Amino acid sequence: MPRSQHYKVITGILILAWPVVLEMALHTFVWIFDTAMVMRLGAHEASAVEYGALVLFNTLMVFGALGVGANALVARYTGAGNMKKAAETGGQALLLGLLITVFLFFTGYFFGGGFFHRVIKDAVTASLTVDYFYTALLSGGVLLLPLIVVNGIIRGTGNTRAPMLIALVANVYNVVGDYLLIFGNFGFPAMGVKGAALATGTAQLLGAVLALGYLFLSRGKLPFSVCNIFPLRKDVARQVLKLSLPAGAEEVTRSGSRMLSMTWITALGAASFAANAAAVAAESFSFMPGYAFAIAATTLVGQRLGAGEAGPARETGYWACALGTGLMSLIGLAFLFFPYAIMSLFNPPDPEVLRLAVLCLKIAAVEQPFIALTMIFSGALRGAGDTRGPFQIELVSNLFIRLPLIYAVVFIFQLEVTYIWWATALQFGVSSALLFVRYRRKKWHALVYHPSRAASF
Repeated sequence: MPRSQHYKVITGILILAWPVVLEMALHTFVWIFDTAMVMRLGAHEASAVEYGALVLFNTLMVFGALGVGANALVARYTGAGNMKKAAETGGQALLLGLLITVFLFFTGYFFGGGFFHRVIKDAVTASLTVDYFYTALLSGGVLLLPLIVVNGIIRGTGNTRAPMLIALVANVYNVVGDYLLIFGNFGFPAMGVKGAALATGTAQLLGAVLALGYLFLSRGKLPFSVCNIFPLRKDVARQVLKLSLPAGAEEVTRSGSRMLSMTWITALGAASFAANAAAVAAESFSFMPGYAFAIAATTLVGQRLGAGEAGPARETGYWACALGTGLMSLIGLAFLFFPYAIMSLFNPPDPEVLRLAVLCLKIAAVEQPFIALTMIFSGALRGAGDTRGPFQIELVSNLFIRLPLIYAVVFIFQLEVTYIWWATALQFGVSSALLFVRYRRKKWHALVYHPSRAASF
């Protein structure tokens, strides 16, 4: 590929990636702000917010895989110049997302409380978790799912700035809500865990309203209307589900593994659980470039295959991996050399929580390049229409590496929480290697868009 073509690929990636980095920075800041604020209430409150948010929002993220399918398909049709088909595909993805949102709302409402009281052994933590879950659910937290789908549609057209601006408004609202409601500033009631949940849930409601408003009212190149949503078109919906189901299964595997791991970690005690939660929140800084370049890879690989450019599509994935891995490795160096400064943001009251969290963060430095490669190669494969490969690799690495090792650490050898982080580092190393092999073996010229076989995407 000529040097000018390399420059074009890199520029295209960066143009799409930087708004996503800022968007992720906003989400990460709010998560860290939530964690830091609630951490000051105590270990039980911190554990309740972490676990309640994990169950609610990770469940929504599973079905948010519809956004992955929408992103990949809209990008493919956008690259081919078929904007009518892109709008139709996005509308059907949104309809599926709205139907699932209603189902999840009622499921969570009727079964959430019993679930938490069964899986959390500590009665105080269980009660606080139920308070967080229901407050977040009823105040609009469940609308994260349609928000994810709409963002996927918008990004598929090559627009990553609009989701970033929507995130800016919603997250500023969330931070202000946290400040006012958790401790009761400026005359507002001190609601503690419920205050954190109310701020988060209503922020998701605000974000969903803004995203839908942009999708319908903007004068961009996507001709979107209610007619794209209703009625249900089985052939288009089937096409969306074909790409989305493996991505959803991948998220089920990831989230299920994480929830199971978090449940096991509770057996190590409140200090270990709180330290792990704080370290995970701090490490989330590093996910921003990985997620951003994964989205850029999904969109640009899909658009270039839609335009019939197999070579640039393949090179886009490699360049996205190189750029994202470099940035995440730099963040990893900060974890290694300045862990106390980073963890001081959370101000954990227990010295043992601080000690364990610092050690976990140092181990996180080791896994940064492997997390980057895993995230971005997965994104590039999705842009190529391959959502099964990332799912299969996620399943294998969890079933045969992560879960057995964490179980052994907690229940067989009864080691401290830092050994769990070494287990996840090994998992990401194996996953990144397998994804690289799958990406390299793709037959790219067979993946370019042809209108006659569009339904095979």
